[in-house]
Amino acid sequence: MKTKKTNPPKKSKMHWNRSRLNHVLDKWKGIRVLVVGDVGIDRYTLGTVERISPEAPVPLVHVQSEELKLGLAANVAANVMALGGVPTLIGVIGNDFAGQDLKRILRANGMDSGTLVVDSNRRTVLKDRIVTERQQLLRVDHESLNAVRKSVENQILKKFVELLPDADFVILQDYAKGLIGEDLCRSLFGAAKKAKKLVAVDPNVKTPLKFYRGAFLFKPNLKEAEGLTGIRVGDEASLRQVGQEILNRTKAQYVVITRGKEGMAVFSANKKGAKYIPTFSREVYDVSGAGDTVISVLSLALATGASIDDAAILGNLAAGVEVAKRGTATVNVDEIMSAMKSFEN
Repeated sequence: MKTKKTNPPKKSKMHWNRSRLNHVLDKWKGIRVLVVGDVGIDRYTLGTVERISPEAPVPLVHVQSEELKLGLAANVAANVMALGGVPTLIGVIGNDFAGQDLKRILRANGMDSGTLVVDSNRRTVLKDRIVTERQQLLRVDHESLNAVRKSVENQILKKFVELLPDADFVILQDYAKGLIGEDLCRSLFGAAKKAKKLVAVDPNVKTPLKFYRGAFLFKPNLKEAEGLTGIRVGDEASLRQVGQEILNRTKAQYVVITRGKEGMAVFSANKKGAKYIPTFSREVYDVSGAGDTVISVLSLALATGASIDDAAILGNLAAGVEVAKRGTATVNVDEIMSAMKSFEN
């Protein structure tokens, strides 16, 4: 990769039509979203640290509480639900306690757990985080990273084809945990195209860009966009080059690159250049899960027929709400409306 150190892209002043955005928020209620991807559990162990362990130079954590949350694509489904959409989740879990916990939490949140495929040869993804009020001390990942077996892939595809007719929009969520491969992508995109369903992709830098060809919306973060294209972003010109490269190679209609505190860069197949959407956050506590919130909002908005600019504004408003919360979290419509009002004042 070439490294070019220059000034970052300019921020554009943001204006929006509040009435139009409120209409989108109201219209997406009941939108049916089929979410396909790696699923897992996020476990948060909250405690206090008062001294160093006598056994090793590490903090000694006094546990106060534990919390289980839906993770990975399951968190995307949870966001769709919280926003007023109707999610259906397809993924692979192991025949283990974490898998049972995941199914239980899905049901407790009003979602169907019967659409998951159980593979006794894999372990359910479990991310263990040890946190205090001030910071995260440690994360331990329990997972299987090898590719799923062909028989499991076939089960995933069968469920997808069966559930696709009832979906208004599809989200493909790739965390490189072994589910998303070339053959499955080709089959999923082929089935979606045949059924005339639009697919939004949240990619992973470890998956070749060509696997995602057929996406309608492609939403990488900046690091993923750089890794997928091999182009280092150092200025506005290189950012535009990355966006255009992704458009060309995926044949997507839209590419939305999330850039943290710099907001978003939006690229369209039928427009030159980029539209820059600034960040809308007053407090950043934890950025984990922000991307899940953004892809959920973008998908729901586009499913209503909203413009990509309006969808991106709503996505950034929602992300600003999510990062002020601890851990992976969901956002609802009322919170987005409150954020909208606060940034108008």
